Amino acid sequence: MIPPKVTVLFLTNMKRFPALRISPLFPSQKLFTDIHGKHNAYLDMNPSLHIDFSGNTTVLVRRVNYRKFCNRTFSIYEGQSNSDYCIARSHIDIPFNYLNFEPLTYDYNRPTYTTYWLGLEDIRFINGSSILVTVPELNPSGQPSIFQASLEGNRIHSFVDCSPCQIEKNWMPFLENEEPHVIYKVNPLTRKGVMSEGLEEIMDSHPDLIGYHGSTNGIPFQGQQLFLIHTSRDRSYHRWLLVDFAKKSAKWSDEFVFFSGTYIEFPCSLCVYRDRIFISLGVNDDKALLLELAQQDIHAFL
Repeated sequence: MIPPKVTVLFLTNMKRFPALRISPLFPSQKLFTDIHGKHNAYLDMNPSLHIDFSGNTTVLVRRVNYRKFCNRTFSIYEGQSNSDYCIARSHIDIPFNYLNFEPLTYDYNRPTYTTYWLGLEDIRFINGSSILVTVPELNPSGQPSIFQASLEGNRIHSFVDCSPCQIEKNWMPFLENEEPHVIYKVNPLTRKGVMSEGLEEIMDSHPDLIGYHGSTNGIPFQGQQLFLIHTSRDRSYHRWLLVDFAKKSAKWSDEFVFFSGTYIEFPCSLCVYRDRIFISLGVNDDKALLLELAQQDIHAFL
């Protein structure tokens, strides 16, 4: 049941978002034979999106060999958790349902370590050629940690571990004077340079943000940086977060959900093109969606 102060963003408030578009992403299935000797296929989830100033788009879709359920149980269909990506490049004027996906390859070129989680997880774009990615098998502990890497064509390479290299996920990258930074922690609101260890606290802890952590990259909005953050309780909940780094202040929206019947909603990317805002969203770890709304629609929340 949705708490009283939570807004169902796209279902009960359709008048507030008249320009909303929902685009499902449909890469070709990746088939395999599972541990039961049955035919099976990887599930699409947690897409990532980048749109440049000319409207050129890069779309990544993560694919996994497990299924999660609303009661927090899951089934895995191979001996280890495996995650990979496919990639499509196009232009914003071409509908997303016409995207032609190809496998995304990667070359670690560095030692790997024993872990239960194989492959790349939850990519965030820093810019069109640089990404942040979680890679457990590159951490000596075998636990999730964040690396910066280069995206060139359909290949990811030049993995560099980000400081501090420990059990971490969900940094939110943004550009400040063309230099890459991240929101390292939401509560208290803390930032750092992508490759630096120094942490700068922007704002003290706040009760509204307890349990919230990073979701998307940041985009310029009203001379500040706009992010989506989320938390997981009985289901996923979200807030818009607008940060003024110069004034060391922030404001945020009430909690909301994207859809009434989901239990996992995982936004990875936030993009702006002219007056349009795009969100890449994984739903229930088995669906990949792109959502579009107008910039003016966000004003109603902040």
